[in-house]
Amino acid sequence: MKIKFHTLGCRLNFFETDGMYSVLKDKGFSLAEAEEKAEYIVVNTCTVTNKADVKNRNIIRNAIRTNPGAKVYVTGCYAETDKEILQNIPGVFGVFGNTEKSSLPYKILEDWEGKETYPDQVLDRFSYSDVLPEGHTRAYLKIQDGCNRKCSYCKIPAARGLGVSRNYNDVLDQVRYLQDNGVGEIQLTGVNLGWYRLENGEKGFLNLLEGILKILEYSRIRLSSIEPPDVGSGLLDLMKHPRFCKFLHVPIQSGSRKILKDMKRTYHPDAFRTRIELAKEKLPNLFLGTDVIVGFPSETELEFQETKQLLRELGFAKLHVFPYSVRKGTSAESFGDPIPGDEKKRRVLDLMSLSSELHTRYAETVIGKSYEAILENDGRFVTDNYLKGRLADSFRFDTLQNGQFVDVRCLEYKPAKDKEGEFVFGLSL
Repeated sequence: MKIKFHTLGCRLNFFETDGMYSVLKDKGFSLAEAEEKAEYIVVNTCTVTNKADVKNRNIIRNAIRTNPGAKVYVTGCYAETDKEILQNIPGVFGVFGNTEKSSLPYKILEDWEGKETYPDQVLDRFSYSDVLPEGHTRAYLKIQDGCNRKCSYCKIPAARGLGVSRNYNDVLDQVRYLQDNGVGEIQLTGVNLGWYRLENGEKGFLNLLEGILKILEYSRIRLSSIEPPDVGSGLLDLMKHPRFCKFLHVPIQSGSRKILKDMKRTYHPDAFRTRIELAKEKLPNLFLGTDVIVGFPSETELEFQETKQLLRELGFAKLHVFPYSVRKGTSAESFGDPIPGDEKKRRVLDLMSLSSELHTRYAETVIGKSYEAILENDGRFVTDNYLKGRLADSFRFDTLQNGQFVDVRCLEYKPAKDKEGEFVFGLSL
């Protein structure tokens, strides 16, 4: 039986797609190739912006049109917040929100087999055990879901609910499983990783990291994203461990004190600067990424320039830039959307150009240095500090396997206009 998955948005969704497919794969399902027809299609949606909502609907309609007769299911954040809209699309067979996502593969099995299928476990937001990566070499591991923050622009708490944490021992068991199955990199994912709680309700993120690091012999771990208040000496000292990737993605959203206040973020630019500078001091060659929202309703040109200047001074290696879009049900909805779309686009392009410049600057600091890298399915290598590129000697690929560790040396960086460039690596002998 052939099935297709279309996964949009964050790494949580990719982990959960792997989890859904693992259930179906055990029952005889296989992934359809791009040109193949599928009997079942699952679209795992995102709703972080209005643009994401439009993309969701386009992918759903295209899946229905190009796979006539297929049963199309929709799940994910957009399915949680806008279920009625999706149910009204002709051709959608079923809509399952995030709280129902883990039950979706069993519903598909029931439809296929014509009888009720009962899982051998209680289904919740962490009902994805023994999940190996499918179609990619690095594994995602969900340790936390939901968010208790109340950022004025964000719809994710409505889509994911309040913060919940995966059982400590279950996480360690999954790390052992992934490592025993030869997975080289495990990326910890969650809506708010630093919020992770132990069963007694106490903060436990650093405890969990310590437990994971004691296990690691082969695999390495990477954090997907971490909130600014969680970047402190405790985390940074743990990151000195040789199996901890020297990579941090810390969303700033704005470099203006006023805009951060209007966004209801829980820090100000000076505090953010202090934490980033500490990270760079403790971890030389650390790759730093961040998220930025431009065109927030109250953002003036001066405040945009404040953001741009802070990003430049802190020396991020990569910027993810998003134009603000009004999200229904958020407190910022009352602010309206006074900044024209063309002006938002200008600010996005301005920061994307800065991102290219900053990435080139970072690249210049690593030329001639050697790093541990993993060979991806697309023939590119990814180092622990998130450098991406290809081997100078392509014929050497004959002796390498996808997913294996290779020590590489940065020979050259090839910049690209208004986007991240690519490295040329040599094998370290």
